Amino acid sequence: MKARLLLIVSQLLLIVGVLCAQNLDLVPSSRDGYVAVLDMNMMILPGTASYLEKGLTRAADEGAKVAIVRLNTPGGLLESSQQMIQSIFRSRIPVVIYVGPSGSTAASAGVFITMAGHVAAMAPSTTIGAAHPVSGDGQNLQSDMRAKAENLTAAMVKSISEQRGRNAEWAEKAVKESSSLTEKEALKLGVIDFIANDLDELLKKIAGRKVKLDRGEVAIADYSALPRKAIEIDARDKGFNILANPNVMALLWLAATTGLSIELYNPGAILPGVVGLISLILALTVGQVIPTNQGAIALFVAGALLIGAELWVPSGILGVGGIIAMVLGSVYLFDPATAPGMGVDLALIVPVALVLGGLMLAVVIGAAKVMRRKAITGAEGLAGLEGQVTETVSTRGKVFVNGEIWSATSSSGILEKGAQIRVVAVREGLLLEVERI
Repeated sequence: MKARLLLIVSQLLLIVGVLCAQNLDLVPSSRDGYVAVLDMNMMILPGTASYLEKGLTRAADEGAKVAIVRLNTPGGLLESSQQMIQSIFRSRIPVVIYVGPSGSTAASAGVFITMAGHVAAMAPSTTIGAAHPVSGDGQNLQSDMRAKAENLTAAMVKSISEQRGRNAEWAEKAVKESSSLTEKEALKLGVIDFIANDLDELLKKIAGRKVKLDRGEVAIADYSALPRKAIEIDARDKGFNILANPNVMALLWLAATTGLSIELYNPGAILPGVVGLISLILALTVGQVIPTNQGAIALFVAGALLIGAELWVPSGILGVGGIIAMVLGSVYLFDPATAPGMGVDLALIVPVALVLGGLMLAVVIGAAKVMRRKAITGAEGLAGLEGQVTETVSTRGKVFVNGEIWSATSSSGILEKGAQIRVVAVREGLLLEVERI
């Protein structure tokens, strides 16, 4: 009986083992490699460049066979684009740039990234192009600045296109004429290699394609059966991208200028000073890697100084000029020559700048009124108080009253140093009339 039971158990274990072996053969193991997927639904910023570099390195180290970058971007920084292009060219595995899903776009700096891929593809109902540099408020640049920005970006995208065997002539048009294409037009003009509805179709279409890596030419196999692994952007890079967003950067400078100015003109408020200091540190930190316009920073400072001048020259004109300076500083914060397509949202930033500038002006006007009131009531309140002569009073002298030194004149002859006095009246110019006690 026991022998029969052992036989049945052994046969069952054998059947289970065979089924497991067959299952392992049918389902690819991660040891056989995988398809890395990086979702880039974001602006091209330093955090994005870091994400791509770390993602491609990790994918290669873990044995990924190919990396697919699913791209949807309005553009971004030229320097970050260059870093991403270098990461793609240095990649140890093929990099497929896939503009998708439907409705996505590869605009401005996104054109450069797409052109740099070992394989470039687009989903239906997507677009690519419009890499023409514009100013921070979205308007065309002045002729000299436009020529500088165009030549820089056109040379870069032409070089990439020629190296990848793509349409360099159209790439230049994307920069100089803001040319844009649908996915069908891009395929027809040789800007991309394929149109694919999804990743399944994309992996089947790239199978058999040969690409050049640093180690030489390699053929992409059919990896459609391999598992796919999403490589997410980490918290550090995501946080840096949030801070580097044009609107956030402009808000940081506005908060820094407003908070520190309010604390300076109204000491003891504490909270505005803390917010302003933190905002300033964050803005300066991000500004080390984001090419901000130094003239715009100067406008922020000038705006704060003009508004502050209302303390001593209450006219209203200086305050309005300061608010205008802060608005202009927000609009022109980014250098379009190095940040094609980047700019602030005027519908958001202009009202915020007006509100914060108005708040600062209100605080300054209030502080000025308090200062003037203190000067008047403080002097008038001295009548009848007693004090001591600190400098002999004849025609003029000095007396110590109510914890302060005042200019004084005597109504009872010469008063020697150390004499005890009483304030009789306060004359024009804060001159005290005193008498001997």
